[in-house]
Amino acid sequence: MFDVERKLNKAPKPVGMTDGHGGEEYVRKDAPLIRFRGALDHAMAEVIITQTLLQQDKTPAAEELTAHLQELLCTLRQIMSAEYSGEEVKVERLFGYPLDELQKRSHNAKEYYGIATMTRPDFSYGPVYARLNLLRTELRLVESAAVELFLGDADTEPARPDILHLLNRMSSGLHVLMCKWLSDQYKSI
Repeated sequence: MFDVERKLNKAPKPVGMTDGHGGEEYVRKDAPLIRFRGALDHAMAEVIITQTLLQQDKTPAAEELTAHLQELLCTLRQIMSAEYSGEEVKVERLFGYPLDELQKRSHNAKEYYGIATMTRPDFSYGPVYARLNLLRTELRLVESAAVELFLGDADTEPARPDILHLLNRMSSGLHVLMCKWLSDQYKSI
């Protein structure tokens, strides 16, 4: 499944290969596994950059959003650990909502936030909104890499439905954060 070569007697790692799982095998650096891990890594880096930028704003709204982004970062780290260990990732709530509630709110933004569903991003919404949109798109790229890795071309049950479901709900969750920010529903005290 992963274009794997077994390590033999600790032979030197071939060019273009990297460790796969547990140091027992080499995987091509363009393998779906490595693309997924890279996309996940990149999304985590973008979360941290966004948090760093928010630290310049000492408002309660920025602090609350920073806390939500920390929750997102921790969840991405859980996914990374679960993929590596093979354990199931168990996340039931994100940003204070059950996962399926995030999708409901994302698809009904007008009802919950007074904003047209999937309002097109625009520079006039400001840098925080732009960063949140970037994070949403990063999560879509992680999800796409996960589909390639865990489902591939098969029409069968995916290898990691837990990760695929969670990633799908996380991008909906980012849309919810975008709507909350745009509608000034973060703390403004």
